[in-house]
Amino acid sequence: MTENHDASLWDNSLLQFRDRVAASSATPAGGAVAAVAATFAAALLRMVCAISAKRKPDAAMNAIAAKVKIVEEELAHCAEEDIRVFDRYMAARKVQSASAHAEVQRCLRACTEVPLIAAEAVVKLEAYGAEMVPHCPQFFSSDLATARHLLNASRKALLANVSINLKDLEDGEAKRAILLRLEALQGDANTTA
Repeated sequence: MTENHDASLWDNSLLQFRDRVAASSATPAGGAVAAVAATFAAALLRMVCAISAKRKPDAAMNAIAAKVKIVEEELAHCAEEDIRVFDRYMAARKVQSASAHAEVQRCLRACTEVPLIAAEAVVKLEAYGAEMVPHCPQFFSSDLATARHLLNASRKALLANVSINLKDLEDGEAKRAILLRLEALQGDANTTA
């Protein structure tokens, strides 16, 4: 079975994605894996909503499911974008020219912004998961716990990606803005832990 690395990662099987992660290339790596894991957590949340609403119709659960689906799609996009921006960064680092430094900085900024956007999406999913709890039958507790643990791990992993890429980003307005968003997310993490 051959893989098409130019195709959407969502067109690959789980086995193909796992093998791509394990390969000796730089991507997909931590940011993409964390975003993919968060999409699976979102899928669990939607499953809980769907089964709960099937057993006992609930407008609140239907509304939550719709919001979760939107965020799930955003995270799916972030997973692919994380691969693209890091590949561009790696290519830019190989160029030796006067304009190369500026391109490396643009790529680094994207390498911090994509996982930051994904982490912000994960925080939304964590809030939706908490909102679901009073509407769910007890037998979903393990599914909700699994989703919450996946989201927590994904958020931490995405923030680690932001932090590591931020180190080489030159000081300036863009870096300060990213730092403020990062600090806000780290504060959110402390209040939801």
